[in-house]
Amino acid sequence: MASSINIIPVGGGKGGIGKSIISTNLAVGIALSGQKVVLMDGDFGASNLHALLGISHPIHGFQDLFINNKSPESLLIETGISNLKFISSAGDNPGSANIDTEHVKKIISFIKKLNADTVILDLGPGTSFNILDFFNISAQSIVMSSPEITSVMKTFSFIRSALFRRISLHLKDLPNLQKLVDHSKYLKTDLKTYSVDTLRKNISNIDNSQTIEINQIIEKFKPSIIINRVRSKKDLLAGNNMVNLVKKYLDVNLNYIGYIVESDRVRDSVEDMVPFLIKDPQSKPSQNLQQIIGTLTNTDLHLVKEDGRIFVSKQVRLNSGWDA
Repeated sequence: MASSINIIPVGGGKGGIGKSIISTNLAVGIALSGQKVVLMDGDFGASNLHALLGISHPIHGFQDLFINNKSPESLLIETGISNLKFISSAGDNPGSANIDTEHVKKIISFIKKLNADTVILDLGPGTSFNILDFFNISAQSIVMSSPEITSVMKTFSFIRSALFRRISLHLKDLPNLQKLVDHSKYLKTDLKTYSVDTLRKNISNIDNSQTIEINQIIEKFKPSIIINRVRSKKDLLAGNNMVNLVKKYLDVNLNYIGYIVESDRVRDSVEDMVPFLIKDPQSKPSQNLQQIIGTLTNTDLHLVKEDGRIFVSKQVRLNSGWDA
């Protein structure tokens, strides 16, 4: 039976782009809108998400799930924010980042059994199979990038790796085809120019019967993108450029759901260990994020802070079919 939880993995090919900060504030905003939310640190071996919530030393982590067979509920940590709970990753113990396939399956099963409306899963950087498998557990995945060209290209590589990982798992019983999408085994192929059209052609030359199913996998893969640290109108174009790039080379419909402007308010909130959406909900980054949350939840969300209290206004958007 399919999970009724809305799982939103947040990934990115490059570290240092503010992914954890945005993941934390996404979770905060959705929780303030009334949903039961769990924020999960998926950066195994380098956990620091707890600090963004003002939690100094998490009591439990995923290692308790493996070592002590803890129940999902016992790993939930109170954040002090209404409707929001937190789960720490395995910490930075030696070897904690090296999760095998069985542990990945156990964590995914764990996620789907949580008592929550939405789970935000903040992933570590890179394109290891573990990260890609967590990114691919949901249709509502988000990839993040900053506007710099190095970040854009890393993000493109991440999206392609996630797509090829999906195709590779589909072809697991057909090794002659699977090797065409296993990016860890490329020797002569230039990864920068390896497109879906090239992949389709190579697979068709070996076994044309797989073309329809592979096209269906590509069609169902529809991640969203957020551009962080926007400083100019030119930076805004990074999202549109990424959409065009991904469509051209991967034939994937990437959804550009919004951007976050560069601001000292964000840096100050990190230093104070308070999410910027709570510290200053009327700042420009907070307004940007509220628009993104509105897109994800199909609502119009507005937060106002007065006398130390946050007031939430939420209106559900009606589909166009109801306008008549």
